[in-house]
Parts: sequence; structure tokens; C-alpha cells
Amino acid sequence: MEEVRLFFSPKNWSLMRYDESSEELFFLIAEGIQFNHIRNIRLKSGEGIAGSVVQTKSPIFVENVRNDPRFSKKVDEKTGFETKTIIAVPMIFRGTVHGVIELVNRFDGSSFSPEDLVILQTIADFTAISLANSDQYEKTKILAFRDSLTGAFNRNKLNHLKGEWSGKTMENQIALVALLDLNDFKMINDTYGHKTGDQVLCYFTDILRYVIRGTDKIFRIGGDEFLILVQHENREKIIQTQNRFQETMSVLLKKCKENDPPFYFTWGMSLGPIQKLDELIHEADLSMYASKG
Repeated sequence: MEEVRLFFSPKNWSLMRYDESSEELFFLIAEGIQFNHIRNIRLKSGEGIAGSVVQTKSPIFVENVRNDPRFSKKVDEKTGFETKTIIAVPMIFRGTVHGVIELVNRFDGSSFSPEDLVILQTIADFTAISLANSDQYEKTKILAFRDSLTGAFNRNKLNHLKGEWSGKTMENQIALVALLDLNDFKMINDTYGHKTGDQVLCYFTDILRYVIRGTDKIFRIGGDEFLILVQHENREKIIQTQNRFQETMSVLLKKCKENDPPFYFTWGMSLGPIQKLDELIHEADLSMYASKG
């Protein structure tokens, strides 16, 4: 984005991303002002000049902000900067607003012009394509590693982690593997229908999240089979987690029995060096099926 500074000579300029979920703009790039002063500023759609650009999906040229009621003083109040003139354009690709590029004040004190707006919009259009492709890549990566129904990680993610770890030194890492299998899940689908079966899988995933820490991982590795992976350098901590899991499983079973429809699960666990993850999964699998009797 060096061309923005060279061509337009703004005292400050910014690139803001638009978060559709919160309907807010946030600063991704800001030059000419200290970023730490504005990093937490959020502008709602329709708020300020940039928010108005998002709302209307149209560029805006303001020769004198003091005469424009849409102008927000948030940034000026945080930074001590005095905004006089603004051009702001949307970054739109296939009808979706990805953000706003905003230029403030020229170094020579002159105002921006409508011609500047046209040129800046062209730059924004190309930037929008790059952002859209980046967003799509991130979404695709997430989908590739997530189970679309439950939101748990999938077998692809498990295999990806194995590949990552194979090239690293992991001697100090201990892994706890818990395998869990829903009993007679086919009967739930046959009796209540697949929609109810899907609800059971989502509910089971949700209650498993209560068991784990933020750094632990849940995988759905089969239709009704789940895996919890815990890793730590401290063996005592892992053993404490294993004991906690054993105690918690009875609570989870109670929750499952109280569900409508009720369901049950069997589990098995194993503990050992993370380099032997495949062996640990196999051991947990044997333990799980042994407990089924």
C-alpha cells in the first residue's frame, strides 16, 4: 500500500476491516498516527465517515469535516490529531464489503479532490479481491479441519497435527488420549430420525467441552466416535487430568441419560509420549472396547 502514501501524500491513512458478525469496523493498518492509540476503536456500520461508507457501499469525499454531521471524533479524541478533510472508499468484492480505506488531510494543507476519490477506489477494488481471497482461504482451512456438524476437529486435523509433530522435537511432551464411542447410536437414528441423531452428536460435543481446558482438543473421528487429546510437559499434571476425566465421566453419563432421547457412551484412555500418538490411540481403543464387555 506504499502507493497510497506516495500518490496522495496524506498526513494519515488507514485500512479498516469490516466484521460482518458484529457489524463493526476495526483498524488493520494505520499510518501517521500511533496504532496503539486506535487499536481498540470500533465503528459501527453507519457511524462516522468510514461507517457511512460501509452502510451505503459508496465512496465519500468530505472537504471540511466540521460541516459534515456524519464525522466521528473518536480517533481525534484518542490521538490528538485534527481531521480536516477525508476521502474514504469501500473495499467491495462480489457485493460484500470487506473494509474501508480512509485518507485524512494532505501534507500541503490542500483538500482532496473528487478525482482522488476515483483513483483511490480503483486501489480499493484490487485490495478487496486480495482480502476476499485471503478470507476464503482461511474459511476453507477451517472447514478442512472442522467437523461441519459439531464444530469439533476432524480426522484431517488429527493427521495434520501428526505431520507437524513428526518434524519437531517433542521428547518432553506427554499425551493423554481419551476415546469415546456412543453406544447403539444407529438405534437412535433408526428410532428418532437422523435430525435427532445429529442433535445428540452436537449435545455430546458440547458436554465434552465442559471437561477440557482451552488448549485441549476434541476430535470427531468417526460417525459416533470422539477423541480428546491433552498434551503437557508435566507428567503429574497429565495424571491429574486423567484422574479428573475418570471422575467426570460418571457426571457426563448422567447428563446423557437425562437427555431426550437418553443415550450412553463407552470410553477408554491411554497415557504416554506424544511421539507414540498412534500407539496411544490404539491402546485407548482397546481399553474402550474392553469396557464394553
